[in-house]
Amino acid sequence: MSGGEEEQPPDISREGANEEEQPPNISREGENVEQSANINPEGENVEQSANISPEGENVEQSAIINPEGENVEQSANISPEGENVEQSAIINPEGENVEQSANISPEGENVEQSANISPEGVFEISPAISENAIMELLENLDATEDVPSPVDENQSESSPDDTILKKTSPEVLEADLKPDALQSGIISSTSISADEKPCVSKECLMEQITESSSEVSEKVISRSTEKLQMLKKLEGILTPDTINAELLAYLYAEGLSEIPSSFFEGRARRSLLQSFENATISEMRSAERLSEMIDDGNVQLNAKGLLEIPSGVFDIQMLKYLHLNNNEIKTIPRDIRLFTNLEILSIERNQLTSVPTEISLLHSLRTLNLSHNQISHLPDGISKLSRLKCLLIRYNNIEKFPSALEKLEKLEILDLSGNKLTLPDTMTTMKTLHMLYLNSNKMSIFPKALCYLPNLYKLSLSDNQIQSLPKEIKELKNLKELLLNNNKLIFLPVQLFQLINIEKLRLDDNQLESLSDKVENLQKLRDLSLAKNLFENITENICRCTMLEYLNLSDNQLKIFPPNLYKLKCLRELYINRNKLIFLDEQIAYFKDLSVLEISGNALMYIPVEIKGCTELTRIDLSCNKLSLFPVGLCALTALKHLNISQNYISEITTEISLIRNLQYLNFSKNKLPSFYIYLCTLAKLSYLDLSNNQISSVPINVQKMRSLRVLLLHHNRFVLFPKELCVLNWLKVLDISENKIQLIPSDINQLQELKDLNLSNNQFASFPNEICQLSSLQKLTLCQKSGLKLKSLSEELSKLTCLKVLDVSHNELQEMPESLGEIKSLVTLIANNNCLKKLPLNFSTLHNLQCLNLKENEMLHLPSDLHLLLELKDINFDENTLIRPPLEVCKAKQLLPITRYLESADERDEKILEKVLKTIASNIAFEHFEFFCQKLQLNSIVIKTIETDRTLLLEEKVTQALNHWKTANQNLSPAAMTDQLIRILTMAGLYYLTNKVKSLKLCSRLVKF
Repeated sequence: MSGGEEEQPPDISREGANEEEQPPNISREGENVEQSANINPEGENVEQSANISPEGENVEQSAIINPEGENVEQSANISPEGENVEQSAIINPEGENVEQSANISPEGENVEQSANISPEGVFEISPAISENAIMELLENLDATEDVPSPVDENQSESSPDDTILKKTSPEVLEADLKPDALQSGIISSTSISADEKPCVSKECLMEQITESSSEVSEKVISRSTEKLQMLKKLEGILTPDTINAELLAYLYAEGLSEIPSSFFEGRARRSLLQSFENATISEMRSAERLSEMIDDGNVQLNAKGLLEIPSGVFDIQMLKYLHLNNNEIKTIPRDIRLFTNLEILSIERNQLTSVPTEISLLHSLRTLNLSHNQISHLPDGISKLSRLKCLLIRYNNIEKFPSALEKLEKLEILDLSGNKLTLPDTMTTMKTLHMLYLNSNKMSIFPKALCYLPNLYKLSLSDNQIQSLPKEIKELKNLKELLLNNNKLIFLPVQLFQLINIEKLRLDDNQLESLSDKVENLQKLRDLSLAKNLFENITENICRCTMLEYLNLSDNQLKIFPPNLYKLKCLRELYINRNKLIFLDEQIAYFKDLSVLEISGNALMYIPVEIKGCTELTRIDLSCNKLSLFPVGLCALTALKHLNISQNYISEITTEISLIRNLQYLNFSKNKLPSFYIYLCTLAKLSYLDLSNNQISSVPINVQKMRSLRVLLLHHNRFVLFPKELCVLNWLKVLDISENKIQLIPSDINQLQELKDLNLSNNQFASFPNEICQLSSLQKLTLCQKSGLKLKSLSEELSKLTCLKVLDVSHNELQEMPESLGEIKSLVTLIANNNCLKKLPLNFSTLHNLQCLNLKENEMLHLPSDLHLLLELKDINFDENTLIRPPLEVCKAKQLLPITRYLESADERDEKILEKVLKTIASNIAFEHFEFFCQKLQLNSIVIKTIETDRTLLLEEKVTQALNHWKTANQNLSPAAMTDQLIRILTMAGLYYLTNKVKSLKLCSRLVKF
């Protein structure tokens, strides 16, 4: 394990976000009011345009209904104030729809007769209709709560209009709550049905309505107390998903309830879902629940294959956090200006080439992430984002530093990594900048302007070509982290060591040969990496950096362990991998708090027993050394969890290893172990054990005690028989016993029901081991026989591995794949290169999850025509086959699309060739050859007799009918195969003149593009 840490860009969090604002409540003094529609006698829904109050407010009003229940529209009138006022339609006795002309005032203005308008300009619901409809809704809600609904004693004496009111259907209520209704500003009315049409005159109807209105008005007054009690119960019911628009409008008009702000937000939410479903996307899993992507003011649409931002997103007025990462969005629409409350916008890893100027209108924006796109410049208007604190535009095509960034007075975090920038001297004005990332910009000179950013505490210039540091670097007095790894630094100026506040210094992967004694000035230094340089020794003054916790000296030329390093009392992690150390100093015992020690890739022949003093060690890597004895001192490290001692010369394990009771990972590969030592079986917490590349030939029966073991690697050993002792490890997940001499698999292997990964490659199996087909949980099976006995075939029982995702049967001598392969629907990767395969199974195209197919170096001539059905297939390799259909040149690009297009075209051509061949044969068979030809077609004698005795048919029609019978019987053959079969039949029938004609037709047709 390398000790280096990859520097991560800052996370985008919601920390510090303002509390979500709610849209304003809708009052009765100037806001939109939604209201229940009036109902005609037939129970049909009637909509009407909004009316205008004397204060100029928009008020919705119920339409007046004709006796036939038909919807009646009316032209708009003009109020004395010149405002547009709509009026209820006048109804004729026959119930027909009547339009009424606008009235004209004496001043010549258009005046509309406003119905049911209060002195305050607020529309009042017609009591004869609205009251009963609403009360019935309230009664239904009461019933759901098991509470008796209030019933008026005189309710049975309702007007004729009341008798036609029915319960609202769920379908209508659902329709009312659709997003379209909100977007259009109209809330549709509840539909009411009636069984019969009342036959009344106009005068009678108007009289009944008048009486009913007066009667119900009295009811409203007497029952106001009961309504208030009901409303308390409705508080938990009125949600954006369940609320009825008519009920809400009624409650508001009666002054009993305000329209909740969440009502409109809920509808905007549904609008987003609808637009997302209609958005153009490259792929979308139908099982996904879109509602999970929306959480209050946070919309998560990462990795959804979006080609554009769904239009419904712009309907969420209170949106604060929008994440659109990992899609295929190419442009940001101008409607982005609608996100006035947006605080975080992340569109990382898309295909953006520019940023619209409208982004400057997002005045609440705090974080903007446009990383990993193709943006070449930023608009000047970005300087107006006065609240912007974090700007991430790494890995784009920006070559000139955007001057607008210098005007962002609150910008604290700026990431411009992965561009080709040159920095201007004027950027010294960015006084608020705290963190600056300029990695991978091909800079060869350290920009001096950076030295005059007084509040900078993190600076990252990794992966550039900087050769030296300026003396002015000492001005960065508040700097805490400086990352200069992977540059071309040859030396470090003394001024660097005047940065007394530095805590993290990364200088790995440069060309440094020495470290100044002045390093002792860095008293706050906690993290120092000098890996991958040319150090042959390290100054002793490093021991005076007493706060140091992490030290990486790997990949240098150190020959001795740095002296007095033990004085670093706070040191927790020490990495000295791949140096030239011959011995380990006994002073290692003084690292009392050390938790990680890696000394791999050296020439250590001995580990001092004093290492037992490092009682806090949890991880040790001693791999790739020259150890011949197991370090006994390690057995005293009871806290040790991870031990890598691979690639040494150890031939024996001591009994004391059982004392490392907390050990979870043990790598003993590439040593000289003669056996699976029984002492290892006492490590009860061991979950990973690698004993590969040793000389082991058996497994102790005590292995059953290793109940935590999940991964066991025994490849490259000397097993001749599969160790049955392993079959009791029914908790094992991964087993690799490849590169041995095993010939048989015991039936007891079916006990390994938790096994996910099994590698049996390069053993000596005479045939495919059917026993492994009982491992129903197996997900990866490897039977690559590059150096073992070659398998000739696979078992049809392979289909029992219903969870199999990866199958590797490469380097065998398989001539065909089992037909049951198509039944393994879970298969994702099939590796079958270097075999003798000539074709694929007929149902191969049913492997709809297949993504990787390697058939390199086989004997394939044809690919199946239905290969295009493998929609997930992306990684293909048909190299070094003898392909004819399609030609190998088509497959060289390893792209599925040109292959399938060729196959489709070839199928059409072959079908046309077959039709031409059948027609040619039918018109050239002589009467004396007909019966013999039919016999060669292997037609039933009854069929032949039936066709032959049919006097209504001409000879050509008889031959055509015989060929159709033959074609039906051989429909499993491809058109090309049928043509070849007919050529053989003609040859056997002795019809050589016709055989040559068909062959010529087939040959010439390949030169013609149909």
